[in-house]
Amino acid sequence: MTTTEQNIHFGLLGAALALAVGVFAAEPHSAGPATHGGARSHETDERSALSIIPPGSAFLLSADLRSFTRTPLGTFIAERLQRSAGASKFLELCGFDPLTRLDQLALAVPSPNLAAPAPDFAIVGRGSFRAADITRCARSVINARSGEAIQTKLGSFDSVRDRKASSGEIAAKDGLVVVSGGSYLRELLDSAEGQPGRDEARDVRDARHAELRRALGPGSLLATWLLGEGWFERVAGEGTNAKLSPLSALKTVSARVDVGQTAELRVLLECADSEGAAHVSSLLGELRASLGVLPLDPALAQIAGRITVSQKGARLQLGLELKQAELSPVLDALLGP
Repeated sequence: MTTTEQNIHFGLLGAALALAVGVFAAEPHSAGPATHGGARSHETDERSALSIIPPGSAFLLSADLRSFTRTPLGTFIAERLQRSAGASKFLELCGFDPLTRLDQLALAVPSPNLAAPAPDFAIVGRGSFRAADITRCARSVINARSGEAIQTKLGSFDSVRDRKASSGEIAAKDGLVVVSGGSYLRELLDSAEGQPGRDEARDVRDARHAELRRALGPGSLLATWLLGEGWFERVAGEGTNAKLSPLSALKTVSARVDVGQTAELRVLLECADSEGAAHVSSLLGELRASLGVLPLDPALAQIAGRITVSQKGARLQLGLELKQAELSPVLDALLGP
């Protein structure tokens, strides 16, 4: 393996772990782990945020935000994120911070080709807010960045978009907000209105997500990613002998984060076969051995060195537990001091 290829491997692995921690850290406040299709809040009969996502996604993430901030550690992370996300700016423009009103959050990417110029995406949130508050906030944010806010009615939703940009649209009704764009936004709103268009071929992906979520177990945050054929070639580029990389054997990546007295991270890497899993495990061993020479903060290097790796057949499991004091350098690296 060349030095360039090794750097790509290490970079991707490091980015994947950073993303898992970073996304988990992005939760400010739901009612039990969501499941795709029919999951419900303990406190309401409304469908969960995750159940509104149309079938066939390549990437799914769900977060139980309310239970997250019921712990001192979760509250610490939420406050840290809110400062970095510009909560004061939201308060100035909107009169409130929308993040603190969320109880559930779901995020989806329908296509496995994340290298596409503008891949579709969906963000669905449930919480304690009125549609009028969300649309007013959206108009204020768009106008503050010199955009032109346009508000329309889409079924039972009030929708706001920026006429001068094509970055997406926000649709809201009391207790539910959807952020997406184009035809995918219409699919989401149809699903929220109780008119999901099922597709048997795409439902195979949903069954795969459900299997991975069962393997992960319940947690404050669950994320599952079906990588698709040739995923590593698209990320690393055609000129890097990508097909020879151990990472090309990866078929799925999934993660669970649970927050109590400590933050517990569990990552499952599923490969094409046990031989592929052994090669990825060896690569992780190389990464661990190289921590001393990588340009990492000593605290981060020490934390990375504690990641446990175990193999069972074609599946690898990575585990890490962090205390509050250890989270500070991680959050600093991800969000800035």
